[in-house]
Amino acid sequence: MAKFVIAGEADCPYYARAELLGDKLAINLPDFKLHKIVKTPDEWREWLSSECQLRGWKHEKSPLVWRELIDRGGKGVLIGGANEFQEYAQGYYGFESSLVSDDMKNIAAENKQLKVEKDKEEADYKALSNPVHVCITNASSNVCYNMMDGLCRGEVLGSGVEMIIHLLDSSDQAEYLDGTKMEVEDLAHGLMKGVVVETDPNVAFKDCSYIVILDEIEQGEKSKDAWIKENHELFVKYAKIIDSVASKSVKVLIAGYGPVNFNASMMIKNTPSIPRQNIVAVSRMVENQAKSVIAERLKINTAGVVDLIIWGNPNGEHYIDLSRSRVHGYDGAIIGPDSFSLSTLEMVFDSKWATTEYLELVKTKKSRTEEALQHPATFSMASAINSTLMHWCNGSPSSQFFSLGVSSEGWYGVPQDLVFSFPVTMHPKGYWIVVQDIDVSEEKELSDEGDATTGGSATEGETTTTGEETASAGEETGTAGEGTQEKTTEEAGKEGTEGGETTDEKTEEPVKSDEQLPTE
Repeated sequence: MAKFVIAGEADCPYYARAELLGDKLAINLPDFKLHKIVKTPDEWREWLSSECQLRGWKHEKSPLVWRELIDRGGKGVLIGGANEFQEYAQGYYGFESSLVSDDMKNIAAENKQLKVEKDKEEADYKALSNPVHVCITNASSNVCYNMMDGLCRGEVLGSGVEMIIHLLDSSDQAEYLDGTKMEVEDLAHGLMKGVVVETDPNVAFKDCSYIVILDEIEQGEKSKDAWIKENHELFVKYAKIIDSVASKSVKVLIAGYGPVNFNASMMIKNTPSIPRQNIVAVSRMVENQAKSVIAERLKINTAGVVDLIIWGNPNGEHYIDLSRSRVHGYDGAIIGPDSFSLSTLEMVFDSKWATTEYLELVKTKKSRTEEALQHPATFSMASAINSTLMHWCNGSPSSQFFSLGVSSEGWYGVPQDLVFSFPVTMHPKGYWIVVQDIDVSEEKELSDEGDATTGGSATEGETTTTGEETASAGEETGTAGEGTQEKTTEEAGKEGTEGGETTDEKTEEPVKSDEQLPTE
C-alpha cells in the first residue's frame, strides 16, 4: 500500500491545486493514503533544501510530491511538482484538476490565513501543556514501531499524560524515521504533542522522563567477550549522557534479547545522580512466553496465568518458578467467580512434562513463532515493554506480581548491587517493591527431587531453571559463573552480576527499601 505526501508553501497556488487533487483521490479511492505538509514562506526554503538533501532529490519549487510504500518502508519515490502530480493522477487513476488560476490564488490565500491561525492556536495550546519527553533508542526497529500506538494512545504512561517522543537512531536511518514520524502524526492521538527524529543522544536524552533502550548490538559472529565489551562501551556512553542531561527522576527501561542485566548494571554504575531503582531490565517477555506455554496446555487465556516468576538473567540462564503461580478461567470440575484461581502445578499435574518438555517449549517459543511468521517477532516484545512501563507508572494489578530485573539490596541472598530478575509489585506512585515472602529454601528441597518448580539442569544462554551465566566475560564484565541446580542459591548469586538462584528467610510482608521511595 502506498502513501502520497504533498508538501508546499501555504500561499502557493500550485500547492492548492495539488492539495485539492489529492483530496479528490483520497475521497474516491479507499486505498489512497494522503499526508500533507504545509510550511510558511519563511519555513519553506530551508525545509525543502534539508528534505531534498536528505533524500537525494533535486527540486526547487512548491509543491513537492512523493510516494512511499507504507508496508515496506525505504526511500520515497519523487513524483515532482503540481504538473507532474496531475499527470501521475490522470495516467494512473483517471483524475485531473479543473481549477483555474483565480480559484487557485483564492484558495492559496485562504490556506495562508488558515496556516497562520493554526500555528497560533497550536502555540497557545502548547503553552498550556507540559508534556513529558520520552526517548526510544534503536528507533528504526520494528519493536519501536509496534510500541507507538499504545504509547501515544495513553495506555502506557496514563490517560492524561501528554508526551513528546524522541526517536533516536543513526543518521543513515533518518529517512526511515521521518516516515515513522509522519505515520505517528497520522494516528491523531490527542496526548501526542510531537515526534522528533534524533541522531545525537545528547539532544535526544535531554530532559527526558522516560527512556527505553532497545537492543542495538547484535552478537552475530562476534565472540561473547567482544560482544559484551561493545555493550559495555555503548551503555557507559549512554549512562554518562543520561546522568548529565536527562531529568533526575528519569525512568530507564533496558529491553530486548541482549545482555540486559549486564547493561542495566553498567548503566546504574555510571549514573550517580539517578536513583538506581529508576533503572531496570525488562523480564516480561520471557515471563509471557513461559505463561503462554502453560496457557496453551491448559486451554486458557495467557492472561489467566499469574504470579509466574523469572529469577536471574532473563536472556541468559534463569529459573522459571511455578511454585506460586495460579491460573484463572480453567474449565475444570471446580469453578468460581473471575477472582477464583487454582494452583498451576496442580492443574498441570505432570512433573515430568514441567521439568523437560515445558522448558524446551519455552526455550524455543521465539524461534517457533518467527519460523511461522517468516520474520522477527517484535509485536510481543513491544507489548512486554509497554505493559512493564504501564505497570511502573500506574501500578500493577492488585494481588499479582511480575518479574523485573533490578539492582539487588541483598534480597534472597543475592549480592548487593547485582542486577537480578525478582518478583515485584508496582505502586501507582511509580515505584516497585520486591516481594519478600517466597520461601526459596523450600523450593531448593523440591529441586533436588526434580519437582516442576525447578524444571531441569542449566544450559548456557537458554531458558533453564538456574540463574547463572557463564564466566566467559569474567569479573570485569560482570557475567556469572556456570552452575548446576545442586548449587546453593547464595553461592550462585555471588558468582557474577547477571545470574544466580536466591535464598533468604521468609518474611510475611513485602518490604520497601528507602531507595525505592518515589523520587520527588
